[in-house]
Amino acid sequence: MPQKPQDKSFTVRRARAADARALNTYVREIYGEEGGHLITRPDEFRIGWFGHRVRLARRLATPYETCLLAIASDGQIVGQIDCWTDGRARVRHSTTLAMSVRRGWRCRGVGTALLAAFIDWVATHKTLRRIELHVHADNAHAIGLYRSFGFELEGTRRRAVQYEDGRIVDDHIMALWPKKG
Repeated sequence: MPQKPQDKSFTVRRARAADARALNTYVREIYGEEGGHLITRPDEFRIGWFGHRVRLARRLATPYETCLLAIASDGQIVGQIDCWTDGRARVRHSTTLAMSVRRGWRCRGVGTALLAAFIDWVATHKTLRRIELHVHADNAHAIGLYRSFGFELEGTRRRAVQYEDGRIVDDHIMALWPKKG
């Protein structure tokens, strides 16, 4: 497993309801990035800051879900991991994550710190055993990060993502079992 970065220009913590306005702004910016690897486009994200607050409060009240933020020393959100878990008993052991890092903060250890903190959270959770994610096949940097933590390719949805420029790429499903059982 990669070393946790020692960069002191940011910290990782669990999101709070009070983060909703800043988090909503961050998510809008991330979705708006040209050439980004996220599925949602800016015009498809219709949640305002208050809706984000409700969503975040619901997420934080659910013991199977969390939202982690990377916060720069100036208070700016520079990265996020969000997860959701199906509450049905037979699949409740598996959680799905989505992760993003603000442009300008990539390759500075933010993704590594977020992922390490999230894996630690799952590894100590009484129910969760498995982490799943989706990653575009052309996102080599993210795939490398996930593999460095031990995520394995479980499947591929062929030609599942079409970019605005017409390119069509595969969507990989990767998973990690941070604790045995």
